[in-house]
Amino acid sequence: MNTKAIIYNKVKNAGVKAFLLLLAPCSLLLSSCDDKLDIVPKGMTTLENVDDLESLLNQEYMINVSPASDLGIICNESYGSFLNVAEVMAQSNTLNYAYTTYDESIDRAALATDDARYQNCYKYINYMNVVISKMDDATGNSANKARYIAEARMVRAYLHWLLVNIYAKQYDDATAEDEGGIPYVVNTDVSEEKTKLSLAETYRRILEDCSDEVIAQLPQKNTNVERVDQAFGNAVRAKVLMQMKHYAEALPYAQASLRLNNTIEDRSAIVESMTWSLPQTAENNLLYIGAGTRVSPTFTTIMPETYALFEEGDYVINYDLMGGWSVMMGEMFSGISGSALYQGWDTWGNPWGIVTDHMYYVAAECLIRTGKIQEGLQMVDRVRAKRVENYEPFAQGNPSEQEAMAMMQRAKWVECIASYENFFDCKRWNTEANYKRTITRNLGSYGTFTLSPESPLWVLPFPANATRYNPSLTQNY
Repeated sequence: MNTKAIIYNKVKNAGVKAFLLLLAPCSLLLSSCDDKLDIVPKGMTTLENVDDLESLLNQEYMINVSPASDLGIICNESYGSFLNVAEVMAQSNTLNYAYTTYDESIDRAALATDDARYQNCYKYINYMNVVISKMDDATGNSANKARYIAEARMVRAYLHWLLVNIYAKQYDDATAEDEGGIPYVVNTDVSEEKTKLSLAETYRRILEDCSDEVIAQLPQKNTNVERVDQAFGNAVRAKVLMQMKHYAEALPYAQASLRLNNTIEDRSAIVESMTWSLPQTAENNLLYIGAGTRVSPTFTTIMPETYALFEEGDYVINYDLMGGWSVMMGEMFSGISGSALYQGWDTWGNPWGIVTDHMYYVAAECLIRTGKIQEGLQMVDRVRAKRVENYEPFAQGNPSEQEAMAMMQRAKWVECIASYENFFDCKRWNTEANYKRTITRNLGSYGTFTLSPESPLWVLPFPANATRYNPSLTQNY
């Protein structure tokens, strides 16, 4: 193994410990600084060369928690992987029980002892902070320094955005200053307590890291799905602004992202191949971030309400004979009549990253919300043309905004299965009078359960191994 590879692997290993920089005190971390390659206090590392620091950008991002394991359950999209209702209902003091039955009385903070998603996001944020803090003074070719710093800042912004939408309330201009956010980590100093910011300040920091100036420093096109470019940068800013409900501001960034990369995965190929084959390296990936399994939505069980949303001519439902959505397997594992489990080892969905297909829906909603209803529905139809055989266009007639939103929402729900998108959308729509809804879940003999738009279950608990050592990290619900 060459020196660069050794340095890279050492820093990756050190990063597993370095995510604990949020927890404080530093005595938990600093067991030894003998190895000069480890990340040490005050952000000091032995990485001094541009090429070695760039290696930290070459991550195979893996969050190790599927969105379907909790986010999908909460929004009634899916039912985890191999969860069985009877077994879950038999143990009432679990997170699965709380999310399955929408039981707000359960002390979720006490049950959330750790969270690999929280850990891994901050681990990767730490890698980005090493690049940002060390790059200016690094030796070697300086031509790409600004680009590498911009890449690291953009990934840092995106990971914080994921975290704040999982562990904090939905952003609203009127209340954001008074609501809790998350720690926004911008250095590698493990001796410094990472104080939880307000929701408003968290978003301000995110917007600073994905600013126009940062986007301009990114490469215009990057063919590596684990490195970011201007299409990704514009996509991040669009998604952040849309989640803030700043639809008019978000629209030009969504459109700019699609001008740079407008690839749509074409599922009509399933007619001939009889299997949904989607490689990890597919061009529609702007940044690939995996979950627990290396393929997705494999082993995800969708709820009957989600299965009912597939259109009649859906290529996956009708032609994927090598795996696909199986009602038999879904009912067998979950015990829920009408549920379906996905099988297939050739489908690399992108559970935590960004794909161009989803950006069409970002642009579509922003167009609809700003009065350009037909243009918005045309964006949805461009994706549906690659999903549904003999599809009937949405972009016809004269639908109202709410009618257009309903069409868009149904198609997007199916498109975004096994990602964070449906949870984030529900959380945002729940703060808007025209689109909030109460979820009703029917589990047959086990009963019917409801989730209100205002439920604290829409905010996940910070894990105990973080809150135990950081007094600022109070729960946001």
